Amino acid sequence: MLELLFHATSLLFFLSIILNGLLWIRLWETRDYQWRRVLIYLKDTNGGRNILFGPTSSIKWFLILLYSTTIFINGFDAYYHLLVFLFYLLVIVDHIRKAYLGIYLFPTASIYAIAICGIAMTFAIILFVFSPLDRYFWILILDKSFPLIIASLISISSAFFDFGTDMVINKALKKIRRHKNLLSIAIIGSYGMGTTKEFISQILKAKYNILEAKTSFSNAAEIARTINSGLNPKKQIFVAAMEDNKFGDIREMSNIAIPKIIVVSGINNGNISMFGSMDRILRSKLEAIESLPKDGLVLFNGNSEYSRALFKRSKKKKFIYSSFPTQVRESDIIAENVKENKLTMSFTIMVLGKKYKIDRMKLIGKQNVESLLPAIFIGLYLGIDFSTIRNTIRALRPLLGTMDPNLAATGAVLINDTYNVNLNSLEQALLYMKLYKGKKVLVMEPVTELGKIASFEHIRIGEKIGEACDYLLLTNNNYKRSILKGVKSVNGNCQVYTLPPVGISDFVNKNCKREDVVVFEGREAGRSLRLVDFDPVY
Repeated sequence: MLELLFHATSLLFFLSIILNGLLWIRLWETRDYQWRRVLIYLKDTNGGRNILFGPTSSIKWFLILLYSTTIFINGFDAYYHLLVFLFYLLVIVDHIRKAYLGIYLFPTASIYAIAICGIAMTFAIILFVFSPLDRYFWILILDKSFPLIIASLISISSAFFDFGTDMVINKALKKIRRHKNLLSIAIIGSYGMGTTKEFISQILKAKYNILEAKTSFSNAAEIARTINSGLNPKKQIFVAAMEDNKFGDIREMSNIAIPKIIVVSGINNGNISMFGSMDRILRSKLEAIESLPKDGLVLFNGNSEYSRALFKRSKKKKFIYSSFPTQVRESDIIAENVKENKLTMSFTIMVLGKKYKIDRMKLIGKQNVESLLPAIFIGLYLGIDFSTIRNTIRALRPLLGTMDPNLAATGAVLINDTYNVNLNSLEQALLYMKLYKGKKVLVMEPVTELGKIASFEHIRIGEKIGEACDYLLLTNNNYKRSILKGVKSVNGNCQVYTLPPVGISDFVNKNCKREDVVVFEGREAGRSLRLVDFDPVY
């Protein structure tokens, strides 16, 4: 009987650490396997603190400490073993509950993730077999140590990957320097980079042979791989959006891509916890601008306060673009008369004093106009006639997960804005929702990596949510208190709930009808959207 109890406990234990291991690897994956980003998440968010100090973790520590009782109380061992069994039984039941509710989001089934999980499990099995202590007590020690085993393996493997990445980068450096006529265009900033990159690429494809980075945001390794795999003598222009998470990232990417045209999209404090201050964020972007050759060109987003600050600091040939002409009078590229309907937009663009009309555009959200301005300018600058540019724009459709409209079976409009979440995309989505007369529902993943200003920014965005929405459905409890404070300060009628994916999809299916709009913001919100029946609008 005692052996049967131990075997049952062991089975539950291994199931538990496999599932926990996958969740930890997913956390590392979403933070680009960077120690600092993982630590920031664990320290600054409710979700992170729950991992470290939540009920499950606390009970494990309690059971570890309780083991000392078996030394002083005769016969308590049997009760202790039963408690450990019951604990792991409840853990597996909770895992089943979370799976049913759709809360789990496992890592990408990559060779790397499988290898890390497999090696970590091998270590755990070896340590389990050669237990130096009471077997039940040792199980708990292994359980608490398993995340550290995964973290150690990721750290060790990163050293080998860094060496491999250096070889890939060196190969790309040699290759791109042989293509002296290649024009490289870099998009830098905090938000709007992916759509700006895509719009530039699509317009330039009308005349040029384009090489573009496959991902919306690229690091040095991804840019180097794109050059190594895709650059050939036929390619005329290389387009990449450069994402920086620490000081020096932009400089490294600029050294590889050698941009001659740079677009500075919107800049905000979205990853200030990684940089420490706005000044360091701006200095990081400035590294790309300073790398430009003498005949280089920079376009700055005049809608962004911090992008305008860089415009004033730059001594390169520069232009500023804006869709707020009344606020940014010095703009060289201006969007005027922006007319936004539920499924189309039109506007007039003034480029260095010359006016052009864009209509019948199947894109929604005024941030798309903001991202189109530099693309139109660069197209004209590189000799593409405006009629070709206009036809290209009319053929554009939303990027996957970026203000992409869909129609639910109930008749409600569902906006898929789940590719990423930042404060600016949230604000633009809230403005768009005001076009609808029915219920306005926001499904939102709170924003992380805001550092010390996180509470303030969530109060501020909560105020805007309160003004625009009837319902706010949160995907997790991160900064919920701050969001609620902002919502209640402006509107007591906006109802706020935290729901799992199944709960959110049930709410949408039961409560949202024709004339209603539901905006899904952030990747966690995407898990709820996938559970709703809908068809694409375009």
